[in-house]
Amino acid sequence: MGSVLRHIAIRAADIERSRLFYESILGLSFVGFRPSGSGSMDLSDGTLNMTLLPYDGPARASLPEPTEFIHLGFIVEDLDAAFDKCVANGFEVLRDNVKERNEPDARPTVSFKVSDPDGNVIDVTRRKDEWRGVKV
Repeated sequence: MGSVLRHIAIRAADIERSRLFYESILGLSFVGFRPSGSGSMDLSDGTLNMTLLPYDGPARASLPEPTEFIHLGFIVEDLDAAFDKCVANGFEVLRDNVKERNEPDARPTVSFKVSDPDGNVIDVTRRKDEWRGVKV
């Protein structure tokens, strides 16, 4: 067996806003706070663990898509609901369709790119075959 990706960690300037984004909008489940007492918390989709770590260092500039250093992708059951929640909570929709990268001028039908609370680019899609080699 080769390597299996099962954990990522993100430093978040506003950890509760990041929790809202990843839990309430993208559907990850809250697992619990880390025992360190730092405010770090674990979320999960049942396969991959995501740790949100508080960040209190110098301000970080958000790099515009497509110049970001990293971005993440999520497959959601209800694209319309995810889009509506992003808009209602003030998260910036960056592109319509993660493959075509169109300007966001209408409700997405396949996928969209959005900025998380720290400016990380997040791909959100309804297509289970969006990324090559992924088994869902």
